[in-house]
Amino acid sequence: MKRTKKLFAVLLTAVMTVCMGATAFAADEKPTDTASVTIKKNYVAANKGTTSPAETFTLAQVEEGRVTDGDAASAPALGTITGAAFAEGEASKEGAQADIIVDLPQYTSVGVYEYTLKEIAGTTAGVTYHNGNIILKVTVIQAEGGRLRVAAVHTEEAGGEKNDTFTNTYSAGTLSVKKEVTGNLGDQDKYFTFKVKLEGEQGKTYAESYAVTGGSYGENPERVKVGEEATFRLKHDETISIANLPYGVKYTVTEEKADGYTTTKAGDAGSIRSELATASFTNDKTGSVDTGIHLDSLPYILVLAAVAAAAAVLIVRRRRISD
Repeated sequence: MKRTKKLFAVLLTAVMTVCMGATAFAADEKPTDTASVTIKKNYVAANKGTTSPAETFTLAQVEEGRVTDGDAASAPALGTITGAAFAEGEASKEGAQADIIVDLPQYTSVGVYEYTLKEIAGTTAGVTYHNGNIILKVTVIQAEGGRLRVAAVHTEEAGGEKNDTFTNTYSAGTLSVKKEVTGNLGDQDKYFTFKVKLEGEQGKTYAESYAVTGGSYGENPERVKVGEEATFRLKHDETISIANLPYGVKYTVTEEKADGYTTTKAGDAGSIRSELATASFTNDKTGSVDTGIHLDSLPYILVLAAVAAAAAVLIVRRRRISD
């Protein structure tokens, strides 16, 4: 029992020593005034090989601030909010970073002030925007030199996890149109005609056009526009690819009918929802080959030949006898 009490006393002394040391350390720290708050933006490209559009992400105070502790009658509005700007192609798989700066107002009373911020959703196709609340809490304390502002950023609700970094993602993929020709009468040097139509989502903003690669036909378009139909020509084992199409773009691929060919298709209509969407078309033309003599008539031909030979022998014998 005595040993237990001694052990407890030692542990209590150690805990008190640590706490006193931590308190002394905190007391030695001199808090500094926070004039602005930095909220980090992380701009991610969901798929490699895509080029993100230029974008500026920013926030707005959506309602009046709240006084949660202290004698102030109201919370002053936040100051200027400067957005995080990204250049075209800056987003990456790992993410690119930039800062949103929120200027804090001056406070006339000590206390705790809370603000609700929301990201201003843009219209750029393929970009996701943060739609939850961001809570900014400012604690104003009295120090020797005057009042000091100490800020903290929370996710969603005031009691949520502290987090000063928020991610936006650009998602885009590639549409490929693939051609194959089969059958013993299928012409693998023949060009077949295709029409591709891209349709965007209402209220979204798209690039002026999107690049096309592949195919050997010299007059195939090099770029296509959302909302317009484009015509391509492909022959056997050729593929065209339209890159960097934002998620949500709908596509329809149609092939003009080719006489004598049977067409099988897959993935000819849909929307971009992944890194690669493929529309494949197979044209088959198979026919019988005329080889001259058919095997099923050969026995009759042989009988006729034998009869003819026997007749010839008989005629020759008669001539000999008559001579």
